Amino acid sequence: MKRIEAVIPVTRMDEAFNALKGLDIGGLTYYDSKGRGQIPRTPRLSGRGTSSYVPEFNVNTTIVVVVKDSMVEKVVDKIINSTSTGLAGEGKIFVSDIDDVVDIGSKKRGEAAL
Repeated sequence: MKRIEAVIPVTRMDEAFNALKGLDIGGLTYYDSKGRGQIPRTPRLSGRGTSSYVPEFNVNTTIVVVVKDSMVEKVVDKIINSTSTGLAGEGKIFVSDIDDVVDIGSKKRGEAAL
């Protein structure tokens, strides 16, 4: 089993979710995250719009999904194809090994718990 974490710009969240819906992955988790990368941070208006500032961090979404080894390439391809425009700094995908999974409700373990 593998854990796939994709850090993408928040503006591409819907495209990624829609692309992953068609796969039999069971479910996913996402959360809003902030970070610094190669994408320039856009200036924002402050207060009553009388001044502007450049935020310290970009706003991202991190998607986390655990899948069978056979699904890794499909999931990674779906994320890349739905979020990439070919520019640098559009995010990262991390793939790591998972030793075990336990479903709390059914008490199933391993791939059966996915």
